[in-house]
Amino acid sequence: MKQKPRAALVIFARAPQLGSVKTRLVPPLSPAQALSFHMACLESTARLTASMPQRIEKWLYLTAGAAVGRRQIHLPFSLHRGKQRGSDLGRRLEAALRERQREGADRVVVIGSDCPLLSPRLLRQAFSALESASAVLGPARDGGFYLIGLALPRPKLRGLFDRVAWGGPRAFRQVRARLQAAGLRVARLPGLYDVDTAAELKRMARDLKQRRSRHLAPLRAWFRQVRPD
Repeated sequence: MKQKPRAALVIFARAPQLGSVKTRLVPPLSPAQALSFHMACLESTARLTASMPQRIEKWLYLTAGAAVGRRQIHLPFSLHRGKQRGSDLGRRLEAALRERQREGADRVVVIGSDCPLLSPRLLRQAFSALESASAVLGPARDGGFYLIGLALPRPKLRGLFDRVAWGGPRAFRQVRARLQAAGLRVARLPGLYDVDTAAELKRMARDLKQRRSRHLAPLRAWFRQVRPD
């Protein structure tokens, strides 16, 4: 019997290591506070993925680093683990998409952990967009993006994310241009902000007061404990 196509939701995140995460927030945070904030963001994002329908496979792809156990980060048991492989973000995305493609996924949405205010509604919208579009992008306010999704299988993934200045203010436009040059119809989601600066950290503290979503509990607990200025 032919296996039914599957959708997959993938979190791309840095391995939580002191001094290597959220470095742009130091100061006002200490390195230890930046690490605990990164972990709170990751836990909240993991809870967000767990809230999605059971038919969607959930994955966490971490960068290379020390092994991370479930006791260090409270991760849902429905979250499978993978490793990011490649010399830059584009290569790592390509490798992850290939892995999910080989396992039979027909739609793959990749998100980071820097935008935990992403809502279940927007995630559902991303998967729905891939029913008619070939790709979907969620632009971040800093010129990057918080979400990228592709309808699979594609005949060619190799080189799809070449010549992109990752982490720069033109990353979203460059990725969209690369997808369109490959003949893909690209759907666009509403813009959101990442948390990479002190101003964005303050904005998140304000926005959390207006959100009652359960997946944000780790972040609420972090702000209550740390109370950053």
